[in-house]
Amino acid sequence: MRRRAGASRRATAVRIAFFGSYDPAYPRVRVFREGLEARGVEVRDLHAAPRLAPVLRAAALCGAWMARGKGLDALLVPAFGHRDVALASLLGRLAGIPVVFDPLVSRWDTQVGDLGRVRAGSVSAARMRWSDRASMRLADGLLCDTWEHADFFTTAMGVPRRKMTRVPVGADAETFARGAGRPPRAEGPPLDVVYVGGFLPLHGLPAIVEAAAIVEARRGPGFARFTLLGGGMLAHRVARDVASLGLRSVRLVGRKPYSEAMELLAGADLALGIFGVTEKAARVVPHKVFQALALGVPTITRRSPAIAEFFREGEHVTLVPPGDGAALAAAIEVLAADPERRERMGRAGREAAREAGEPSRLGSLLVDAVTRARDATAPRISR
Repeated sequence: MRRRAGASRRATAVRIAFFGSYDPAYPRVRVFREGLEARGVEVRDLHAAPRLAPVLRAAALCGAWMARGKGLDALLVPAFGHRDVALASLLGRLAGIPVVFDPLVSRWDTQVGDLGRVRAGSVSAARMRWSDRASMRLADGLLCDTWEHADFFTTAMGVPRRKMTRVPVGADAETFARGAGRPPRAEGPPLDVVYVGGFLPLHGLPAIVEAAAIVEARRGPGFARFTLLGGGMLAHRVARDVASLGLRSVRLVGRKPYSEAMELLAGADLALGIFGVTEKAARVVPHKVFQALALGVPTITRRSPAIAEFFREGEHVTLVPPGDGAALAAAIEVLAADPERRERMGRAGREAAREAGEPSRLGSLLVDAVTRARDATAPRISR
């Protein structure tokens, strides 16, 4: 009897395939996999190498579909997979299963509004916006990391709100587990202040460098140690500014493997989130914020409508105006003087991060999104 019951459970398990040229190690993909598996979902990979030419990528994905696509309940196109949605939609329609897309960002918004790499009004910008609209509207269900992003997808891309499910970026199980064993911090200088990230414009690195300069000028180089881990678009500018200001309290570490980055972040007295002034910066709560909070590290980040969706100012996080290095410096000095407050904030922030972004919680949201997409497309699905 137990054998037949087990077989029944396996027969009714939900089967979802990640589809596209995604990065399996990207934190959001990793968290999604952990969350789905925690909810008993069978997760498959229909994957193609990211740098393949379009025709070769499509061929690789069709081959993966032929090999491992039988018996699926849904296709999930992970973050940044805008180019893969059309093929996923075609295969989904042929198989009678829904396609759920997690754009995470608008490529048009990122390249034009945030990074400034593509000129607004250019042919390239128009092509990117069309690609965003097409991919988001082709999908049967659309994921968003914040309701602020959902509003943007509706107003800028014409996506019906009913198609969207909010699934925050969260943090992986290993990071939450590491936070559970984080020892109490030693009092006294130097205060370890850590930024981990991709040195993107929305992260507001100039404000961080300005804050470090203010703190060092007021308190001396031994008061706080700023560790900036990672690399990216603004890395050279940051290195130049640190050198020109002669900052002795700032250490540029460069890129590290994910586990090493989380280990360094776990040892911080304070974590730094984002401080950028772009419109996109107001719509996101990035991985670095959820990761720091999952580790129990008290965190300072910019004030925005998006952060208020999950965390309360003064209780879970300390918030400062975007792009304001002086306000960031003042917040660092206030928290440096109050270790008990830092400990309370670290504990409260970790609990709030667990409630909003633990993998099993996100897995439930993903299963709900798939169910809603299946219900919405039921007339064309044959069962």
